Amino acid sequence: MRGIRKGLVLAAVGGAIGLVAPASAATTFFNDWESTDFGDGPGFTILPAYEGWTASAGPGIEVQYNNVAGTPFSGENLVELDSNSNSTMSRVIEAGDYTLSFWYSDRPNVGADSNGIDVLLDDVSLLTVAGGQGAGDTNWVFYTVNFSTGGGTLSFAANGTSDSLGGYLDDVGLEGAIPEPSTWAMMLIGFGVVGASMRRRPSRASFA
Repeated sequence: MRGIRKGLVLAAVGGAIGLVAPASAATTFFNDWESTDFGDGPGFTILPAYEGWTASAGPGIEVQYNNVAGTPFSGENLVELDSNSNSTMSRVIEAGDYTLSFWYSDRPNVGADSNGIDVLLDDVSLLTVAGGQGAGDTNWVFYTVNFSTGGGTLSFAANGTSDSLGGYLDDVGLEGAIPEPSTWAMMLIGFGVVGASMRRRPSRASFA
């Protein structure tokens, strides 16, 4: 019986810990595009990969710096999703419950038809930013989207006219979910089973 009880205790603890583990394993990141100093003058560069993202369609990821065509939300750099033509940037994320956040701006002095972007998970839309007529400078708007995944590919894609002019991104972040209170309760119950089992362990009888 003691062996059976021990097995049940270990199963309870293992199950409780297992409920918590997925949240701690979730992919998280924050990209402000400032990992590279591109120099003092205004300009842009088109890269095959940058800060964990890879160009999965189009000519590459365009990083603009030092206000070449608009003011970044923070720092000196921003990303444009329509470089020489419409582009997509992607990265693989693990299973989890997530909140994605980012700042978006229409490209200044560019029409709505060119400025839209899509947020995709495995090529299925999570969010579409229609875009609008760009003003004289950037006009940053904050977006968030919550989603769950068994693991997949997260992407940002230009969806407007493919004309080398498109919407801007800055301060892109992904946060994994904190375990729900019910999850913590299950873990505590598991530890409670251990304590109760130890308290109930019978003393061994001795005979003369």
